[in-house]
This record gives sequence, structure tokens and C-alpha cells, in this order.
Amino acid sequence: MRNFLVCDGGGTKTDFLIFNEKAEILSCYKCTGTNALFIDEEKAINNVIEGINKCVAKAGLTVNDLNLICLFIPGFEKCIDIIKRKINIKNIKFLSDVENAFFGAMGKSYGIVVLSGTGSFSIGISKSNRKVVSGGWGPLIGDKGSGYHIGIMCLEKLAYYYDNNIKDSRLRELCLEKFEIDNEFEIRNIIYSKEFGREDVAEISKIVAQAAKEQDNDAINILKKAVSELVELVSILNRRLNNEILPVSLIGGVANIGDLFIKFFKDELSLKCPNLYYEDPKYDPLIGAMLYVLLKEANIDIECDKDVLSNLSKYRRI
Repeated sequence: MRNFLVCDGGGTKTDFLIFNEKAEILSCYKCTGTNALFIDEEKAINNVIEGINKCVAKAGLTVNDLNLICLFIPGFEKCIDIIKRKINIKNIKFLSDVENAFFGAMGKSYGIVVLSGTGSFSIGISKSNRKVVSGGWGPLIGDKGSGYHIGIMCLEKLAYYYDNNIKDSRLRELCLEKFEIDNEFEIRNIIYSKEFGREDVAEISKIVAQAAKEQDNDAINILKKAVSELVELVSILNRRLNNEILPVSLIGGVANIGDLFIKFFKDELSLKCPNLYYEDPKYDPLIGAMLYVLLKEANIDIECDKDVLSNLSKYRRI
């Protein structure tokens, strides 16, 4: 029986998982961040080594019992050689965290996944395994439909309220409450401070979602504008994949700001891409990493193998 270890890492937390070719989970382990772009490189490396060793020990195995280790960690590629030397294993791979996010959301090898968090991008894979990507250009020239984009549109609206002396707005009220200020002009001291970053702007999307839930028209229009941008990413992929009939899933922090946003997304998707259909995300990225390895590295049909399907049914879906 072949055994595999996968790691889903980020800037603040990292998950490790050991499983066999039947998709039976043997052990798991959690630790702090491993993205070397955001934390000290040595700390990131040590966290990965610790996670591998602890996960292996919990499974009652040794590193030599693993057929493959796959690390889905952004910003970690240059650290792989150091890891190989320190844990004395050659069969270890670095892979994009986009891959496991896709397989987690779809639960299969094809479809279109839209990620909207602090940034935004979309990846599509046809049934013939043709892959296309759109978005992911960062805040200066892209990230439309992201939490950051929603936050910026909200801040622009606050400036408009102040300049036009508009007081009657639930969105305005919620923002003033959140930032504990008396008027919009005071928000400049907050948003232009060194401590206020992209993630903080993206957090404003939650305020917009709440205002939209309370039927604030400006908030609703902001969410609809963001949805329109995300569906445009999907439309680009749809054209490049020759309008194949495929499922679409929306993942990331913005996907969790409320049912209203998902409803707007589904409505816009049906209107702009009638050949596509929406599916709720199936698994988290850690299970997605397992599915990727089983299909791409172990050559196991994750959609037909009875043992794999039986074990997958036991795991919590998103």
C-alpha cells in the first residue's frame, strides 16, 4: 500500500495529511505559517520539517514509508532543496496552491473554480485536461471582484457620501460604527496609516455584505459589480474552453460573506454563461491536495475507484 503526505500551507497556518492510495487518512497535523514570502525563510523551513516529522510519527510511520511528499505552499519553491537535505528524502515536490484549491472545490479533475479573497483569479480545466487561467494580476491592474475591490468601492462610496453631504445610508452607518468615527473624513487617518493593508481593505467587504443584507441599495450594487467582474473571469475561460458544459465553484473569503453574494453570482452566471452550472465547493484545499496526488501522481481514478469514493464520503465537505 502506497502512502503519501501532502501539505497545504499559507502565511498564518499550515495543514499536513498522510493518506494511502485508498484515500484512508492515517494522520494529520497543524502548525503555523510556511509561506516564505510572508515569514522568515528559516522559520518556514523549520515549520515544514516539524510538520512532516510530527505527522509521520502520528501515523506510526517513518519518512522512508512515504512514496511521495507534495507541498502546496506559495512562496516555498526555493526552499525545497533545503528540505530534501534536512529530512533525507528525494521524492518531494513543490506544487502551486492553485492545484489543490481547484481539486478541493471540484472534487474532480475538470470544471471552473473562481477564487475571490484578498485577490481574485479563475482557473478552468476541460474534460480533455486543457487548462486556462484568468485574473490574478494583483491590486494595481486586476483583482476585480475580490474582497479588496469590494472594500475599495465601499471607501469610494464613503467619500462620495461626505462630498455630497449624504447621511441617509445604512452602509455609511455600519462603516462609521465599525471604524468608530463620527464622519467619513476621519477615515483617512485610518486607511492611510502604515498599519492598514490590503487585508484590512478586504475585510470591509463584510460590512458591505451586512448592509446589502439589510437592503442598502449602494451595498447591493457594489456586490453586483464585484459579481459581474468575477463572472467576466469565468466568461473568458468559457470562451477559451469552447463553451464546454462544465461546473463552476466560487471559493475564498468573499464566497463566505453571505448567501446573497452567492445568489448574485449564480444569477449572473446563468445569464452570461448558460452552458455552465454552479456547484457548491465540495472539500477544503487539504482534501483537494489528496485528490490531486491520487489522480496526478498515483494514477488513481478519483471519480470511479470504489475505495476512494467510500472514504471520501466520510470526510466533511465545505
